[in-house]
Amino acid sequence: MSTWTVLAAGGAESVRTGAWESGATVAGAVVVVLMATASLSLLRSPALDPVLRLLWLLVILAFPVAGAGLWFALGRRAPRPQDPHPA
Repeated sequence: MSTWTVLAAGGAESVRTGAWESGATVAGAVVVVLMATASLSLLRSPALDPVLRLLWLLVILAFPVAGAGLWFALGRRAPRPQDPHPA
């Protein structure tokens, strides 16, 4: 029996299907927001080499959750300013 038939009949199966679909939609939306936030953060980082920026972007796009997590954990670290007068 298809989902549409069950929904039209008003059966209990429609409640379970709707809950799973809602959960999957929310999870997908969270992944998209996480990926977009990481990408915007990456593109706004001023002191990053363009090649490194492209590599980070590819990692974020290829592995949305893990790539964004790695960017926020490791990639956003600001480079240490170099001392103009070394001792």
